[in-house]
Amino acid sequence: MEDYSQDTIQQREIYSVTEINQTANDFLNEAFPPVWVAGEISNFREYGTSGHWYFSIKDSNSVLNCTMFKFQNNLLRFKPKEGDQVILQGKLSIYAKSGNYQLKVSKMELAGFGELMRKYELLKNKLYSEGLFGNKTDESIPNIINNVAVLTSKHGAAVRDVISTLQRRAPHIKITIVPCKVQGEGSAESLVNALEKIEKCHKTQAFDALIICRGGGSIEDLWSFNDEQLCRQIANSPIPIISGVGHETDFTLTDFVSNLRAATPTAAAEILSEGASNLKDYLAFLKDRLLKEIKNSVSLARENISTLKRLLRSPKQRLEEQYQRLDLATDRLIVNSKLNLNNKRSNFEIIKTQLESLSPLLEIKNNKSTVTNLFNSLSEKQKVILKNKKQAINLLHEKLIALNPSQILNRGYSITFNEKGEAVDDVVNLNEGQLVTTQLAKGKFKSRVEN
Repeated sequence: MEDYSQDTIQQREIYSVTEINQTANDFLNEAFPPVWVAGEISNFREYGTSGHWYFSIKDSNSVLNCTMFKFQNNLLRFKPKEGDQVILQGKLSIYAKSGNYQLKVSKMELAGFGELMRKYELLKNKLYSEGLFGNKTDESIPNIINNVAVLTSKHGAAVRDVISTLQRRAPHIKITIVPCKVQGEGSAESLVNALEKIEKCHKTQAFDALIICRGGGSIEDLWSFNDEQLCRQIANSPIPIISGVGHETDFTLTDFVSNLRAATPTAAAEILSEGASNLKDYLAFLKDRLLKEIKNSVSLARENISTLKRLLRSPKQRLEEQYQRLDLATDRLIVNSKLNLNNKRSNFEIIKTQLESLSPLLEIKNNKSTVTNLFNSLSEKQKVILKNKKQAINLLHEKLIALNPSQILNRGYSITFNEKGEAVDDVVNLNEGQLVTTQLAKGKFKSRVEN
């Protein structure tokens, strides 16, 4: 268990009962969107002064308190009583004064009707999310209808209204009645089968449009026109379809998947015959337009004929013009031929000169002259080099003569050699008693070193 004994007054955040109830109420409002609830009416009370309703709905296990205020229950066409099965829409809340959990009701339906509407809305949302409501548009319905199929009961007032309206407004329209069951058990299958028959005939008979219709009735009477298979068949049908089911305020799912919704079967027939009823005005418009086009074409043709007439000339004149053109062409051909020939000759001379300049003989001649010049230049250079070499040799000869030992000896000098034949140039290299040889200019002699 938590210990709060050490908490100070400043540390505690204390709420009032009203604040707690109000916080819980706010939480419920934010956490839950408007909800639908089904149950049985119990403990129904109406306050005479305010007109508000206070009651409960229950099932086999639980009870939920409910409130429906006067400005909302005034919109209902019925007043609930004990034991009624109903479907409610409302917001969950907590009444702050008493802390009671309740449902504030905004809508109420008797369970039978409400269940059908719930199924209607579920299927409507499903087909819409799959994109079936956008498969067919009224733009696919032709302006002029010649062949129409009518899918309805052969005994109802709807088929008579459609036929009489079409025959009165557009008697040329061919009407094909495809009878089927439009109410009660098996009516949805009958409608689907009839539509399949029409689509098979469409391959050979080519219907311009199809009316699916019946007179007014309760939601239960019109329920077969909310069949999922029928809606899918209509949405994928190759035939443009107008839905004329019920009265002005009646809506079925076939209205949303068809090309166009009509308020009544008669209105559907009027829509299809509208183009034909205006056919006379349309043909008159086409007549006026055609006459204008013809007048414009005739006027344009006359202008073209007038222009061609001005341009038309006799064969002789045209032949003379051709002669002149031929003479001019001949003169141009001769002049061009001469110019071409002169150009060819000029080009020939240029090429000839180029070829002569590139002739091997001329190149040999030029190379021969070059070789001769090089030979003469080489000869002159050889003479100069030979002269220089002779002068260098003479100079070297004179130097050799000057450096010749014999010449030195002739001037009275001598060379002394030791036993090894090496020239003695320093006295310290001699030993006492050593035998040396002295070379003179003429002859040599040996001596012994004494001192």
